[in-house]
Amino acid sequence: MMPLNALHPWSLMLQRGQPDPPMPMTLVTLRGTEGACADEVAFYTDAEFDALVDWAKSGLFVMAFVARERDELVLLCTESVEAMRLQVNLLPLVVAGLAQADIRSVATLRLAGRPIPMH
Repeated sequence: MMPLNALHPWSLMLQRGQPDPPMPMTLVTLRGTEGACADEVAFYTDAEFDALVDWAKSGLFVMAFVARERDELVLLCTESVEAMRLQVNLLPLVVAGLAQADIRSVATLRLAGRPIPMH
């Protein structure tokens, strides 16, 4: 086990055994396929954008990160890995083979103690 994987159990121990939040959290990384034809990607752009807007409106993801150096979008989603896999497999660029997805379950790490009142 990598040392970074020990952070989650360690942080739970600091919280005196409090369980993980009941809401599942999944990271979905969408990345364009290398060598994808720009004309093909352009053909699906509006449909892909509309699908992602629908995800945002429905609360399927709560945070998004756009990579600056590569063609990649990372979404923090509020559904299980299985549910997100089903959703991702419906995205137009994924269906067309022009994008790939990395889908994984994540957990939060609360490393700070209790907030200090400022007043």
